[in-house]
Amino acid sequence: MPPSTISSSLAKVPEAPPHPPCLSLVEALREVVTRSQQVPRDPQRAPSFVSQDIGRADVVWVRGGPIDLEAAPEPAAASLIVMVLLAGRAAVRQGDEVVELGAGALCLVRGARPLEMSLTEPFEMALVNVPEQEFAERFPLWRAALMRPIPGGAGVPAVLLDAVRSLQRWRDTLGVAGHQGIANALIDLIGAVVCFAVPANADCIQRSLYQRERVKRFAHENLRNPELSVEQIADGVQLSPRQIHRLFASEPISLMRWVWMQRLENCYRELRDAGSASRSISDIAYAWGFNDQAHFSRAFRRRFGIAPREVRRQGQREAPRAELTDAGLARR
Repeated sequence: MPPSTISSSLAKVPEAPPHPPCLSLVEALREVVTRSQQVPRDPQRAPSFVSQDIGRADVVWVRGGPIDLEAAPEPAAASLIVMVLLAGRAAVRQGDEVVELGAGALCLVRGARPLEMSLTEPFEMALVNVPEQEFAERFPLWRAALMRPIPGGAGVPAVLLDAVRSLQRWRDTLGVAGHQGIANALIDLIGAVVCFAVPANADCIQRSLYQRERVKRFAHENLRNPELSVEQIADGVQLSPRQIHRLFASEPISLMRWVWMQRLENCYRELRDAGSASRSISDIAYAWGFNDQAHFSRAFRRRFGIAPREVRRQGQREAPRAELTDAGLARR
């Protein structure tokens, strides 16, 4: 069907319908598919609606025939929705923007705003929903990528498309233990798609990571403070503790565990340094923010597999050899 025909189907929808829609996009699709399932047809082409909860994200796979629908804003916490058209053609209107999608194309829309959609032929679609507020905090350029047709045939969008298909294939085998990691990966992938869709901003990824690096810099400058906490760091960089936790949601370790590891690394370095030989082990530990000698010793052994006093002895044994080497080089 030509694009002009698709757009015209949206043009027929009145700007102010007499009965405003009351269902969100996901619920409106669920209702349409449920009604369609009551009509007998070929099982392989029958409408279907499958939802997969993946921690902070969820994915919906929908298959059906031609439909026109209107969706209301989401009643609860708003989502950023990635519409992935796997088969068919669609036209989507949100606000003053209208976008046309072909098979394999993606589009980002806001769950917090009304939406109209026309699917003019049999279709298959996936909707990836992630928390809008969290996404906005991590990827500041997200609004510039809204309501843009994004081809999914190559690059980062193709990777996201493959991920959606893979989730569909293996959804019955996904365990709850892996939900957090998959949700993090989806959010990061969608963030990369945003950067792909806004090519004028070559530093998109760097700008998206700016806040995280600013937090780490502040924490690193205050490692010696034993009272350092997420709340204190948040106050220092003018963010909320909740924002801090979200910034580090996709990191391998939490912010405070990163702080703990940085302190241990600095203690290890000083214990091996001959210039710190006159300082006690407890003095070095306290200087780097530890306030309990026994806790420090246990944490140090878990991290390095060796006691702090053994590290100091290694440094003392190696110091004379280093001095001899330096003296030999000086004679040459």
